[in-house]
Amino acid sequence: MSFELPALPYDAKALEPHLTRAVVQQRHGELQRACVARLNRLVAGTPWAECSLEAILLGAEGALAQQAAQAWALTFHWHSLAPRPGTLPDPLAAAIGTAFGDLEGLRCALEEAAAEFSEGGWVWLVAQGEARELAVVTTADGELPLAPGVIPLLAHYVAPEAEEAAAGLAAFWALANWRFATTNLMGSAAPSRPSIPQGSARRPMPR
Repeated sequence: MSFELPALPYDAKALEPHLTRAVVQQRHGELQRACVARLNRLVAGTPWAECSLEAILLGAEGALAQQAAQAWALTFHWHSLAPRPGTLPDPLAAAIGTAFGDLEGLRCALEEAAAEFSEGGWVWLVAQGEARELAVVTTADGELPLAPGVIPLLAHYVAPEAEEAAAGLAAFWALANWRFATTNLMGSAAPSRPSIPQGSARRPMPR
């Protein structure tokens, strides 16, 4: 058996005009598909071949761990966006107010974090500690914010090209899936385990 490319949680054109169908198809159909293919090559003939993606994330090392992290991050990224984000739920609004003052404060924190990258990477909104205080953190490709007590809420992919990175951040802000973030914030996931729509790693992870 092998890992499959997870299906998008919406149509490829559903994020327009903020993210075009071409960008979504390139990132999902090319970048993520290639990532899954590399993951399958790395696990072939190893004890990891029948393990879930989550098990690899928590137990593997080196190139395999990095490839699994990138595959997981890309799936989480798609669920971090929504064609119709809706209003900000009260629990998340309160947490944002405590950590950043208001939504504009969060946006400034995201922009500052994204500006650190010159070759692409990830910016995450996370909850930390028993109080689940919000913070913005960054990781390189192949890394996840999975320190004990840290729960990812949303993920933003920073493109390596400066112009595309700026447009991508504006798109993320317009499409941020506040309901998904709130579900993660209010959930009971173990601190060291990533929070993502559940499902077998052998098939697309459903919502």
